[in-house]
Amino acid sequence: MIFYEIFRWIGVITGYPFKWLFFKTKIYYENERATRRVKGGALVISNHFSPFDYVQNCFVFFPRKLWVVSTEEPFKNPIVRFAFSKFWGGIEANRTTMSMRFVSQSIKEIKKGHLVQIFPEGHNTDDGTIKEFYPSYLLIAHRAGAPIVPVVTDGNYGIFKRVHLMIGEPIELSDYLPERAKTAEVAAINETIRQKVLDLREELERRKAKVK
Repeated sequence: MIFYEIFRWIGVITGYPFKWLFFKTKIYYENERATRRVKGGALVISNHFSPFDYVQNCFVFFPRKLWVVSTEEPFKNPIVRFAFSKFWGGIEANRTTMSMRFVSQSIKEIKKGHLVQIFPEGHNTDDGTIKEFYPSYLLIAHRAGAPIVPVVTDGNYGIFKRVHLMIGEPIELSDYLPERAKTAEVAAINETIRQKVLDLREELERRKAKVK
């Protein structure tokens, strides 16, 4: 609804002073031209430090709405649930019920031409390292027929700090995943994409070092 979209725009615009105070953002691109060509639906994957990762990316991809797959915690309060799901685009992945409904919801939004973000690690990092990826994001991208846009952040949030972000070149899953992939093939592709994210992090650190 247009009301929800207007509210989201107001929320993002009025949130800019907080953004400038708490996390100024420096964005690097692996291939800026290729990234900006992604106009329709896509799946954004990212490493995960805190909920600020999603907040940050809402500004990065603005004015496009960034839906996000989240744990059940924000959905427990009915008021928060309504605001998060309707205005901001929260998609619940309930760890208690182990429901896979978030997969179909994500596919639905991507096919509408929207951006959906998921954190393949499934939880915040406790030491800054990028953990193993759960492969559900592959299922979403494959069934939606959408590119995967990898994002890496250094999680450097805080007053007077600057968070650095690297956006990778979109990954066409059809280049890696056959129509009828076997379990071993899916596991191998999952690790291949995780390695691409690890490589992006190394590239991010190299570019940061150049400007010091």
